[in-house]
Amino acid sequence: MGLFDRRLLIVGGKGGTGKSSVAAAIAALSAFRNARTLLVAADGSPGAAGMFGPTPTSDALEVRPNLHVLQIDSQAALSEFVKLQLGPLGSVAGPVAGAFSFVADAAPGVSELLLVGKYAHEARSGDWDMVVVDAAASGHLLGELAAPGNVAEIAPIGRIANETGWMIELLGDPAITGVVNVTLAEEVPVAETLEFVDRLHGSTPARLAAVVVNRTRPQLYARARRSELDALLADRPKRLTKGANGLLDAVQIGLDRADVASEVDRRLRTDLPPGTEVLHLPEFGAGVDLQGEIREAIADELSL
Repeated sequence: MGLFDRRLLIVGGKGGTGKSSVAAAIAALSAFRNARTLLVAADGSPGAAGMFGPTPTSDALEVRPNLHVLQIDSQAALSEFVKLQLGPLGSVAGPVAGAFSFVADAAPGVSELLLVGKYAHEARSGDWDMVVVDAAASGHLLGELAAPGNVAEIAPIGRIANETGWMIELLGDPAITGVVNVTLAEEVPVAETLEFVDRLHGSTPARLAAVVVNRTRPQLYARARRSELDALLADRPKRLTKGANGLLDAVQIGLDRADVASEVDRRLRTDLPPGTEVLHLPEFGAGVDLQGEIREAIADELSL
């Protein structure tokens, strides 16, 4: 199924990979395609949701046609959860939430459960065609997505069990939920991505939908000329001007980067689960509409 056929996309990745920019571009593209879209900042900062001007809050704020943003605040999510549980007694939710926060902080997985529960609730509310989450970095995201199952083991019956049940079902349905991992065309980030996918499928109900290889560089040299360039570099004359040596050094760097990119692409296509979308986004220079350029690049990659 296509990436935009899902209702909940959770965008994660290591810091510095451009995760928030990709999440913002995915949300903008969804809204551009006339889908009612909610972009959620869930990594403790405004992140992607703050890239559209107004500072996001715990209430959905419209920033463009079809596009709303919000930032999940753990205390606000806790108060909302308590109100839902208290029903008619919601007027005392504040004091109860204050007391319950001690339990939430101490009990393993409860804080993460509330965080995941907030954006999962938005995805099943019917208010949105698409919910895009700018999630925590990979390691923290794994803990959050595993929280419903972990808490269910601790509290297998009662209201908590009821809450974890629907979350596990929603997160585990690949027709509804998909995880998008953002990485770079380098050996270490790709190895970390493959490790993340193994842990995602081994310890959480969620499944990978796509990997975005961000900031890729164009292939500077045609493959047909590779042997010619290799021979030139191997037989480099000893007496060359500084400028000529610099030019050949640049050629060597370009070839080395091309080799790394080819190996990265091979590893991803070989080791990722079958059917996983692998999207390549170029490296954009300064002074461009970064969000718009990424949005267009994603649309081109998906042939939208």
